[in-house]
Amino acid sequence: MKNQIKIKNPCPENWENMQDFPSGKFCEKCSKCVVDFTEKTDEQINDILQTANGQEICGRISKRSLAIAVTGIILITNLTFVQAQTQNNPGVVTEQKATDITKVSGKLIFKRTNNEISNAEVFFICKSKYIKTITDENGNFTLEIPNELIERKNVLYFDFDKLNNETYKNPDRKVPNTINADIYENTSIIFSKKEQINEKEFQIESQHQYLEIGAVVVTSENPPDYYYFNGKSIGEKKFDKLKKENPNYQYFFFKDREAEIISGKGYLDSLQLLYSN
Repeated sequence: MKNQIKIKNPCPENWENMQDFPSGKFCEKCSKCVVDFTEKTDEQINDILQTANGQEICGRISKRSLAIAVTGIILITNLTFVQAQTQNNPGVVTEQKATDITKVSGKLIFKRTNNEISNAEVFFICKSKYIKTITDENGNFTLEIPNELIERKNVLYFDFDKLNNETYKNPDRKVPNTINADIYENTSIIFSKKEQINEKEFQIESQHQYLEIGAVVVTSENPPDYYYFNGKSIGEKKFDKLKKENPNYQYFFFKDREAEIISGKGYLDSLQLLYSN
């Protein structure tokens, strides 16, 4: 019996528009890693497919690699290629390895109302890259994170700026008695490399405003601020110029523990990140 490769649905996403990763690309739409098999040797392809052990993978493969698999050099009887891509190159199909990823999943609940939060942006953030997904209509999300990006401590970030802006602009908004009680608080979660986050429920607080009068502030020499563009450290002026000229770039601002974890530095005041994709 001949080995077969089943391609369920050809992928409509453009390979060139995906984020670069060491193993290939990352598809933001599906929150999946995509291995680039086109430049790999026969032995490398064999090792990857054997490691998958029948699990579905997503990647990019050439006709040559596809022919190698089908002729039986690689045993893939139960292997299914779940994505294929032919844009700009009719000789290319798609794929990635399930054993090289860590899945993080959960559900966002607004603590004040106990309602699910849909269409919220969920990020896994490291200094060089970010991985993003959006919660579904029931507030659920799943991220697939390449294991090479997982550190001893990691940051998961829930961003509600877009949802909050919609609330502010809603002409039918009923403003609660407590200021901003219907506005979600952007929230960071720190998790360890060994910690598994599977279908975990996260309670999101409302964004209350506080007014502090007569506070005594003790100051000392401020620690430095750090600025990174696509994972590379740059100066504040260059960073601000890039941010101003490219409003569609993804921007993050962190302080305290989250800033230390993402930057890998123990002495800083704030961390600002900018990504071109």
